[in-house]
Amino acid sequence: MKSHKIYESISEFFASINLEIEQDFDFTIHSLDKLHGEDPMTSPYFRTDYVAFLVIESGKGHYTIDENWFELKPFSFYFTLPGHLKSFTIEENWKGYMITFSLEFLRSQYPGSVQHDFPFLLNETVPVMYLDDKTFDRISEMSTSMEKEYNGDSSFKKRIVANQLVTFLFLTKELLLSHKAIISTENRPAEIVKLFQTALNKNLLDIVKGNAIHILNVQEYADELSMHPNYLSNVVKSETGKTVKDWIDERIISEAKSLLNNTNKTIAQIAYGLTFDDTSNFSRFFKKKTGLTPAKYRQS
Repeated sequence: MKSHKIYESISEFFASINLEIEQDFDFTIHSLDKLHGEDPMTSPYFRTDYVAFLVIESGKGHYTIDENWFELKPFSFYFTLPGHLKSFTIEENWKGYMITFSLEFLRSQYPGSVQHDFPFLLNETVPVMYLDDKTFDRISEMSTSMEKEYNGDSSFKKRIVANQLVTFLFLTKELLLSHKAIISTENRPAEIVKLFQTALNKNLLDIVKGNAIHILNVQEYADELSMHPNYLSNVVKSETGKTVKDWIDERIISEAKSLLNNTNKTIAQIAYGLTFDDTSNFSRFFKKKTGLTPAKYRQS
């Protein structure tokens, strides 16, 4: 499969198509009419390292994700997930909102279990939902409130928008149940990625709960999925643009950030809880991945 650029932030993606937006942290919300010009446009194929929700009040276009094509029209509501290959076309300018955030941001700000409460964010492909007036208004009003807080100057802005995002996600969960919108994966490579990500999330959850004593490696995931480790590595890299180790390291960092933000555990307790043999190794790993020591991150 041809390699495609992975964008780690929405500002990085829009800069690539000559549109500039500001981004304070790993969450954004912007009006769609500010994110494109007057002429119709088609994006290149790309992958992202963040989740993107679109709330489309008016306009016309479509988007593709993996092998799926979906029409976009007034009162469309959809989201795309990290790693999937996608593109979009704007035929008539959209009005509405785009909300983006990293799973790391959500895990670090939300004290609950993302895997349990919002499983639709982890590995599923979900088609666009076409909402009725009343339901769309509810989604739009919530988006407007988030945009107001995001553009405000509260010293608690990150926490406020994170709490609003959680409410938004529970509403999305409710809509998915009523729309029965989840579609199945039809190709084997994508199914392998889904199985790997599910196993990875389970392993990290078992680690945190004390039900496992070490983080699985590539060989162990391959054994669990009954395949050769090289095949697993090649499929994951080809389908997502990231290696198995990249996925493992990112989940460890996400869990560490969540524990630093949402618990009173010491850094040593967090390090040992995540199976590091000593605090210094954990601190070096954390700083290499984030640019900050655990102590500095907790203070930020």
